[in-house]
Amino acid sequence: MAEISPKAVVVDAAGLADDVKVGPFSFVGPEVAVGPGTVIANHVTVTARTQIGAGCRLFPGCVVGCAPSGPGAGDAACRIGAGNVIREYVTIEAGATLGDSNLLMVGCHVAHDAVVAGEGIFANFTRIAHHARVEPFVRTSGSTAVEAYATVGAYAFTTGYAEVRSDVPPYAIVQGVPVRVRGLNVENLRRCGFDAASIDALKRAFRLLFNGSRAAPTAEQLTEAEAACENEYVRHLVQSLRRSAAGTGGRALAPTTET
Repeated sequence: MAEISPKAVVVDAAGLADDVKVGPFSFVGPEVAVGPGTVIANHVTVTARTQIGAGCRLFPGCVVGCAPSGPGAGDAACRIGAGNVIREYVTIEAGATLGDSNLLMVGCHVAHDAVVAGEGIFANFTRIAHHARVEPFVRTSGSTAVEAYATVGAYAFTTGYAEVRSDVPPYAIVQGVPVRVRGLNVENLRRCGFDAASIDALKRAFRLLFNGSRAAPTAEQLTEAEAACENEYVRHLVQSLRRSAAGTGGRALAPTTET
């Protein structure tokens, strides 16, 4: 049976795994499901149709499944995968989806219909707007803002106060307002097990595609990089850039008509 503080409010404990812990002054709504080994600390709110996986940690003051601040997916399910660490005062809206093993530091926000794939580390006050997409193994610095419908590519890194208005290429370090590519995120790639040959191929591709310019790579540059740097990760990079170029405002998932 779940360990629930007598000072907590759990509307229906049937959705909680037997070893879940709920601290004092927390609220867990009637449609919430929580997986085994998850710890909900004091002063946490989990509401709406929220599903939380196994082995998560929810720290004081965080709110999961809250209604969107504007028009949005107020009745949609909020899905949180396994092994996530959600620190103090994080807000995750109804309709958002988190994969496994993310760390959201103090004050982060994930809006409705945003998708965070997994294995990400998001520093304090990172904001991920509605319908944004964050691919695996992304790292952000404090106060990064990912705008609606933008995609942050896998293994990318955003510096402090970065403003992501269009898609961030996979493997890139980006900086600025709006962001520009500053280089290849070599250290993260090494830590994630990329071999030296793949990193060298990505370095060559980045020099061909970006080379300090704010302009998006041309179709000719993409074709040249793909031919000159034969590598699966380079192919993924080129394909991602082509999808972004085919979208609206450099955002592959943007609607055709702005609202």
